Amino acid sequence: MHTQLNCLRYLVRFFVLSIAILLTGSGRGADRPPVIPLESFFAEPDVRSVQLSPDGKYLAFLTTLGTGKVGIALMDLGTGKVDPLVAAKDENIKSYFWKGGEYIVYAGDLGGNESPAYRSISIAKRKVVALAESYRERFSDMANQASLLDTLKFDPYHILVFGNKSVGSYNFQIWKVDIRTGERRGADSGDLKEDIGDLISDTHGVVRFRSRFSGDKVLFEVRPTVESVFVKVAEFPANHPQWTPLVFGADDETLYLLSTEQSDTGTLHTLNVRTKQLSAPIFNVPEGEIDNVVLSWDRSKFYGVTYTTEKAHYKFFDPSRAQLQAQIDATLPQTQNFVLGTSQDEQLLVIAATSDRDPGTYYLLDRRVPRLMPIGKINRYISPAQMRPMEPIQYTARDGLVIHGYLTRPAGGDKSPAPLIINPHGGPFGIRDNWGYNGEVQFLANRGYAVLQINYRGSGGYGYGFQKAGQREWGGKMQDDLTDGVKWAIAQGITDARHVSIYGASYGGYAALAGVTFTPELYRCGVNYVGVSDLNLITSWGENRRGSRGSDIFYREWVGDDEKYKYDRSPLNFVERIQVPTLHAYGFNDPRVDIKHWKRLEPELKKHGKAYEIMIMGDEGHGFANESNRLAFYRRLESFLAANMGANDPSVRLAPLEILEMPAKVKSD
Repeated sequence: MHTQLNCLRYLVRFFVLSIAILLTGSGRGADRPPVIPLESFFAEPDVRSVQLSPDGKYLAFLTTLGTGKVGIALMDLGTGKVDPLVAAKDENIKSYFWKGGEYIVYAGDLGGNESPAYRSISIAKRKVVALAESYRERFSDMANQASLLDTLKFDPYHILVFGNKSVGSYNFQIWKVDIRTGERRGADSGDLKEDIGDLISDTHGVVRFRSRFSGDKVLFEVRPTVESVFVKVAEFPANHPQWTPLVFGADDETLYLLSTEQSDTGTLHTLNVRTKQLSAPIFNVPEGEIDNVVLSWDRSKFYGVTYTTEKAHYKFFDPSRAQLQAQIDATLPQTQNFVLGTSQDEQLLVIAATSDRDPGTYYLLDRRVPRLMPIGKINRYISPAQMRPMEPIQYTARDGLVIHGYLTRPAGGDKSPAPLIINPHGGPFGIRDNWGYNGEVQFLANRGYAVLQINYRGSGGYGYGFQKAGQREWGGKMQDDLTDGVKWAIAQGITDARHVSIYGASYGGYAALAGVTFTPELYRCGVNYVGVSDLNLITSWGENRRGSRGSDIFYREWVGDDEKYKYDRSPLNFVERIQVPTLHAYGFNDPRVDIKHWKRLEPELKKHGKAYEIMIMGDEGHGFANESNRLAFYRRLESFLAANMGANDPSVRLAPLEILEMPAKVKSD
């Protein structure tokens, strides 16, 4: 245990204490906060995605490894040795997962095309095996690509994918891939049909639940046994599937799922695929929505659920798990604390402790001692004391619908009016802004801006009715909610009518374009980051590139396919109304918002003599993933806002980490 503790202390020193310095700004009054360097917010984190091997012998984590590319590092918990494990040559590693205690499977995304290349690496031999290649759709070079269906947690040597068999092949089906060799063999998937939605496999990798589209219906089907064919257990309108499958339990018969049949916010049930019986309701939240279930490592025990209202919550039904969480929270009272993973015996736990002002710290909890030991900070340059709180807010839209969101006031501490940035999220449907640390928001607050994140109608997290209220409301009532948010902020004295801007990415970029075209009097400037300019392009993307019945229904029913509607709601057609400077940024390889959105928009901006700035990155997709490009964008954003809104200067403080004894004492009622 001392060896393990010493090696963890070493890791803490490596990631955190080596930077334990205080930089102070010069020539600034005590009432003005220091301006934190831009790089402190947006550089690649030193440590993230910490994962335990199932046997509890290793910790793995993503880090730059000093190469400029994000790779995987490995820590031997027995010896304390920390080594780089693997880094990709052409791309950052975005995700990984353990396969038993011998292998790791990892994935990277080439040029932002959102088709990962999968590789495996053995811990002992450090041998890399190609499992699937990235599909470069723009250049039509078909490859041995695949979409991950299931990591097959309980099978140390295989994963389940959906894809084609070899280069040049269009033989798409479900495959079991041997991570030791890359060999594929067809998996038992029943009678795989076209127009498939969800595919959920049991703990042995057999697909036992699926949804598929048939006419104007979506069918939910199960295989009662591994030998049987699929049979229907439920059907719903295709534009409103009321079940969301989650995960199979250890018995391979119990499927956890969410249903909106009786509750607009969703209710947790289990479905027995053998008997085809849906259980009585297990849990429901009248406000907010359930996110997922919490199960034991082997899925034999149901511990509870995670759900979100204004903040994220646990609800435990297992008394021992509830007591453990209470001890963790009492030991780390200033943060929200989430168990990210455990060893197979659940004696070692990885915990992330974070808040709205704290990017987070990873801890290792050894329940055998018990003791909570720090692994490292996610962002060593950020001092929570210098960050701003994220305040949950709500207001009533013009039609009476209650709208929720978050306000982060600028650095300085008072509540006097400040320049305001409306920051709509992407999606738009089913996505939401959440309470928690947001580096972009904190950066803007540090530069002197208030930031208002609005969960406009159509957002997730507030029930199906709220989400449906945004149906076919691109540029309509969803945009009205943002406009009403501006008026609410002015009425509350958060800002004044002359100092409001709008900045968003993806759908948020569309909302920024819609804001400066449809309500040009509201905004002092606008920033469109990978945003939609023409609804004709986004709907044709759904029809032509994805080609499934589900995506056709989504774009027709939710975005809208009426030609007049698409014309009237496309900012491209109303550029002459823009009255303020705009900044635009696009990735040339973007598979979601094609570069054509900019190629159509720019001539209109030139035609009408509008002031604009543009950044196009040739090796990026839907957002700038490479650190150098990301930093360049935020430098441009900073200077653009400073020129058009106003601005703020450097400092960073780092608090030391300390070992905390467990369990902490929990107050009794």
